[in-house]
Amino acid sequence: MEINGQEGHRYEESSSEWFVKYLKRQGDWLEKTRGNLMVTATVIAGMSFQVMVNPPGGVWQSDNCSFGNQTGTAPFCKGRAGTAVLEYESSKRIAYIGMIISSTVSFSTSMSLILLVISGIRLRYQ
Repeated sequence: MEINGQEGHRYEESSSEWFVKYLKRQGDWLEKTRGNLMVTATVIAGMSFQVMVNPPGGVWQSDNCSFGNQTGTAPFCKGRAGTAVLEYESSKRIAYIGMIISSTVSFSTSMSLILLVISGIRLRYQ
């Protein structure tokens, strides 16, 4: 039987051949998107760094100390200059610690990805 000028043409591929072609195409896709990975990792690293340098709520501009009475007791400081305001509010401390942890993890991960992309490690096996 002749179909489109080709006799005995198979339209069905075995599942293993299809899977190999799929993996090869996926590997090529990863190589082509190396630039996109670099841009994304750089933006995430920049945002994480910015959150750590300038935290939400700001930082104390000067020591916030109350001296109390004049009996010679040590002053009580609510906040020290340069530390985050949210760190000293007990109601928001857990959210602040969660933000610090997530920002540290995202910064470390994105910097690792940037170093891997810059080093030239191929993203797929040959």
